[in-house]
Amino acid sequence: MSIAVVTGAAGFVGRALVRRLVADGERVRAVVLPGDPHLQELRDLAPAAALEIVAADVTDYAALAPAFADATRVFHTAALVHAWAPRAHFDAVNVGGARNVARAVLEHAVGRLVHVSTTDVFGLPDGDHVLDERSPFRPWHEPYADTKIAAERLLWECRRNEGLPLTVVYPGWVYGPGDRAFFPALAAAIGSGAMIFWRRDVRLAWTYVDNLVDACLGASTEPRAVGEGYLVYDTLDGPTLQDVCERIATRIGVRPPTRHVPYAAALVVAHTLERLWRLAGARTPPPLRTVDVKAFGLQWRFSNEKARRELGWSPGIGTDEGMRRALDACTPGG
Repeated sequence: MSIAVVTGAAGFVGRALVRRLVADGERVRAVVLPGDPHLQELRDLAPAAALEIVAADVTDYAALAPAFADATRVFHTAALVHAWAPRAHFDAVNVGGARNVARAVLEHAVGRLVHVSTTDVFGLPDGDHVLDERSPFRPWHEPYADTKIAAERLLWECRRNEGLPLTVVYPGWVYGPGDRAFFPALAAAIGSGAMIFWRRDVRLAWTYVDNLVDACLGASTEPRAVGEGYLVYDTLDGPTLQDVCERIATRIGVRPPTRHVPYAAALVVAHTLERLWRLAGARTPPPLRTVDVKAFGLQWRFSNEKARRELGWSPGIGTDEGMRRALDACTPGG
């Protein structure tokens, strides 16, 4: 039986991959942080014969590398994403972790590494320009996006110099049941009356989590995918962020948020709040951050034609159904 390794297996995307791989009859090694609070939830997905839990930090090569022995493919989903943490911590996890995963893949001659990246690596949108896999990496001056760029440059260099069997998947905004961050945070902000907008019509590149899993699995077996990257999102014609917030508000029985401030003003406020929070040594993030202003205040345009053409991928779950499932999972009454 083939063995698939999933790093970040207790996370949103990692759990979805583990669930699908086990359902498909794969033997899975799930790499999780020691003491992860969601470990039992992961264990409940399958019996030990099908799902082996490996407690290892991706920043610790000695602990991580044995998990790759006899593996046929690796899905690297572990990353520091929404944390309010020093840049050095992002570097250690996102860049150092990618380095360790690549090293372990080569050491154990694993057949394929699927690295789950992000559309963020292509930078903030510039007018109506359509981004695709050939677009250059451009920094955000934000720790998550910029360390994901650094990690990917490292992996592609390893591909060129050492023959790393690399495939990269660039998802849009991933959502769905099991999300512990985005939709729950929106519901909390809307319920408290704190939600504001700085662009009324922004449409995210929505990617339903199971559709992302489909793309990752396809990328892990398609021979042409070695040395390639694939943008994966469901649609650019889905609901706006304001539409989604209205649906959430209806679910939780409050008035939909309507307050709006200009983008530039929101960015200034976020910069000021972050500076004050850092000076105070706060361990929790401020109520408004620059990365959120950028993410929800600009309009991206992508092409997913390559994934459709080379992987035969298309979204199995449409946005309306995906949104219904996500809302059912995160709001009372769902």
